[in-house]
Amino acid sequence: MKKTIGAISIFLSTMCLAKDAPTISVVGNGTISAKPDTLSIIATVETINLNSEKAISENTAIINNAIKLLKKEGLKDKNIKTENYSLNYRSDYNNKDNDMKYYVRNQIVITSEDLENTSKILTALNSGGVNNIGEVNFYVADRKELEDKAYVLAYEDAKSKAQLIAGIDKFTITPKDINLSFSAPRPVGYMLSANSKMGDAPIPVTVPNNVDVTASMNVTFYMEK
Repeated sequence: MKKTIGAISIFLSTMCLAKDAPTISVVGNGTISAKPDTLSIIATVETINLNSEKAISENTAIINNAIKLLKKEGLKDKNIKTENYSLNYRSDYNNKDNDMKYYVRNQIVITSEDLENTSKILTALNSGGVNNIGEVNFYVADRKELEDKAYVLAYEDAKSKAQLIAGIDKFTITPKDINLSFSAPRPVGYMLSANSKMGDAPIPVTVPNNVDVTASMNVTFYMEK
């Protein structure tokens, strides 16, 4: 799923052009590839019990055990945090009697620059009793330079398309409006659910060689003879 990071509108005016000058609008795209240097994982622990204290204590035990195993694999406190804790009392729709139960959810959020340790991190979470290990996201932490280069490529692409079309009738082009957007493709990841428990067996993970940073823009050009 692509996520739009930001949108900026830049308006360029050319006073010497007539207001009724014809225009042409084109879309340009630019992509830069780079080796990922950071991974992130969001792992969810959910416990269910008729007794709220038991549901809470079970959840806490799994969280603490998982964190203990993660630290054995070299992760530090700065690499691990818990968030989105919730306690709900609702019907158990998986039970034909719809019994009311307590649901406790907590998440372990992991970030690390040690991509080679990804398999061990996943194995530690799995061995620790985590119910659901979501996507492992591999990305470039500091993407500013990559985004700038992608924007340049996107503009050059748009300009090249406009020049090609305008040149058919011997027009030259001057930029009028530029609308920018930056997009990142769906991260390459690994999914592990509670139904795919593997015990202490290592979980194989392939770290991508490159991830893409993509920018696109819609550019409107004046056309003049």
